Amino acid sequence: MIKIILAEGHNVVRNGIRLLLDKEIDIEVIAEANNAKEVLEILNDGLKPDIILTAINLPNVSGIDLVTKVRLTHPDIKVVMLSMIEEEKYVIQAFKAGAIGYMLKSVNEFELVYGIRHVYLVNERYLCNELALRLLDKLLRIPENKFDVHVNDIEISKREVEILSLVSEGFTNQEIADKLFTSKRTIEGHRQGLIEKTGTRNTAALIRYAVLNSIIE
Repeated sequence: MIKIILAEGHNVVRNGIRLLLDKEIDIEVIAEANNAKEVLEILNDGLKPDIILTAINLPNVSGIDLVTKVRLTHPDIKVVMLSMIEEEKYVIQAFKAGAIGYMLKSVNEFELVYGIRHVYLVNERYLCNELALRLLDKLLRIPENKFDVHVNDIEISKREVEILSLVSEGFTNQEIADKLFTSKRTIEGHRQGLIEKTGTRNTAALIRYAVLNSIIE
């Protein structure tokens, strides 16, 4: 059972989110909070969730500040942002503070539940599809000459192309490993090797490189 504290300053919104989550047999909202102070009081009283699902615009103390406080006192609790704010700087601030997920309130019910299960089961960061595609589009608009290594100078195997395609579709290392009948560590090795080969800095830049050089579509 995935135990959740739901922090949201607007009662109608909070009730709506709870109604969606209560439909899931493996998710339980164990407490609700109107603000960050109430969340911290709940934790201090000994109630321990797996995930805190919080807005950014909470009364008095922001959701991002709440992430920082929770990470200091309860580092094993995962914090997922569920916000109307879509500006890139807030997404970055949230992840830098220690959030493991960021979803917009415009996500559908399926993605909301998927994102919660993903961070709980896989223990990897999750960014909702709308924001991920927007950031990818931004990367694709960066001039091609930003890269120092050209595709003609490196060798990329069929397996690496296959992995790149799956990464670009949003699959995690474990999910790719399951699809290709190999280990997560092997996939991690391939991904890091591709980053080093292409001279890119991270997975997002690697995917952009692969798209611009027609390695994947």
